[in-house]
Amino acid sequence: MGKFLLSLIVVTLIISVFLLGQKTSKVYLTLGKQGKEMLSLAPHVTKITARPSQDMIGAPAVPLHFMILDKRTLNVYRMMVKTGEKIKAPWDGWIYPVAYVPDLVLLEGTALHGPEGHVNPAVWIVLQDEQGNPFHESWVFSRDTAQTAWDHQRYDLTFLGPVESTEGDS
Repeated sequence: MGKFLLSLIVVTLIISVFLLGQKTSKVYLTLGKQGKEMLSLAPHVTKITARPSQDMIGAPAVPLHFMILDKRTLNVYRMMVKTGEKIKAPWDGWIYPVAYVPDLVLLEGTALHGPEGHVNPAVWIVLQDEQGNPFHESWVFSRDTAQTAWDHQRYDLTFLGPVESTEGDS
């Protein structure tokens, strides 16, 4: 019995030394060491086909609530901006909400207004750098804040809904 325990301990030590000596996968190293601020995104986020239609873009301006969490400083920024207008963002760039749809449905790669009574508030946003060059655009939903439209190492952007609504605020 003593020989068995001794050999079990020796085998465990050998395996642990082997596991500690392994290198981290290059995929994880590049994500942690890359010079860009944005992480790589899944193809369903980067290859968006369900862009807003012209009637969604041309709709009257709607005041919208946004919240941005700076994960490095833990500052929370609450801001209000109307569709079609830009507002300065904490990353020294701009948030530009292009279209607001209170009843968005994405069907076969097309953005549509949902059926009567359907509530799915969403806004098509364009995020810009300090020179005004767009670096990200997508739909952001107020009811499904877990669906991240912008995967950033430092900032979390949340759409809280239109100003007259308190949905999403907590």
